[in-house]
Amino acid sequence: MTIRRRKRDPAARPWVTGDDVRFVAELPLLAAMALVLPEPRWQAACRRLEAAKARLRWFDPDPVARTAARVLGERGAGFDARGFALDSAAGRSEHHVQILRELCPARWTPRLALDGADHVDRALAQGRGAVLWVAHFCFNALASKMALAGAGHRAWHLSRPEHGFSKSRVGIATLNRLRVRAELRHLAGRILIDRARPMSATLAAQRVLRRNGAVSITAGAWEGQRVAATALLGGTLELAVGAPGLARLAGAPLLPVFTVRDDDGTLRVIVEPAIEVARDGDADAALDAAAQAFAARLDAYVRRFPAQWRDWKSLRTA
Repeated sequence: MTIRRRKRDPAARPWVTGDDVRFVAELPLLAAMALVLPEPRWQAACRRLEAAKARLRWFDPDPVARTAARVLGERGAGFDARGFALDSAAGRSEHHVQILRELCPARWTPRLALDGADHVDRALAQGRGAVLWVAHFCFNALASKMALAGAGHRAWHLSRPEHGFSKSRVGIATLNRLRVRAELRHLAGRILIDRARPMSATLAAQRVLRRNGAVSITAGAWEGQRVAATALLGGTLELAVGAPGLARLAGAPLLPVFTVRDDDGTLRVIVEPAIEVARDGDADAALDAAAQAFAARLDAYVRRFPAQWRDWKSLRTA
């Protein structure tokens, strides 16, 4: 079993960071892309932006490049690891452009496809709600919410104050509101994690599930007391087990969600069949098994869409 417990330090967040300054500097360019460029040109424009940022040392692509080279090196001797890292970063910036376009009067109208909506329908038919465990791909944050809302499923999203563009006090109060406002158009609401009162978010999420609603949680290790070390891509990725823990408490189905962009530009939101979370027996064993099952499904999507996955920096390889 690979569950470990950690203590979260509720220390005060910094007032402002260097990342805030850099993001504010590039924000006008991102906004111009959103307003002026047609969507098919966003990817190339964001790739050029990330290459320029790397030259200016605004970010370092090498950590992602090294990990990708170890994992994807078998793709051939000509594999361009640094170029791959820039492509990965460009996906993040393109998501920022999507957010900004959604806030414009002429809102973002992507080509969306939702696969597996019947899994959500069947889950809700049981009457105990549904927990959507959303894989951390670069286009998942807005596109998944739009696709699910379009199918009549407005979820409550469980997230932290840092959800958005910044981790500082000033950035959370200003920059992050842009992303939250764009997403709330497609949500039933947002449940905010309070590190000083961590159970308050869990209790709020349980109330949603008791009303037979859906709660979405992004798969990562940013919050939570318990994390599982999962096997992925021949290495290890830690995942907080709050999503399966919530499903276990409420008896709700746990549905993995993967959002990827097809070669033709379609943003495809895929809801897979539920992962079983044992309600009896040892809780840590049940949550660890659920996390390993999620990672096993995630592995296939990362191998197929590697540059769209956001957690290369978190993957630990030998």
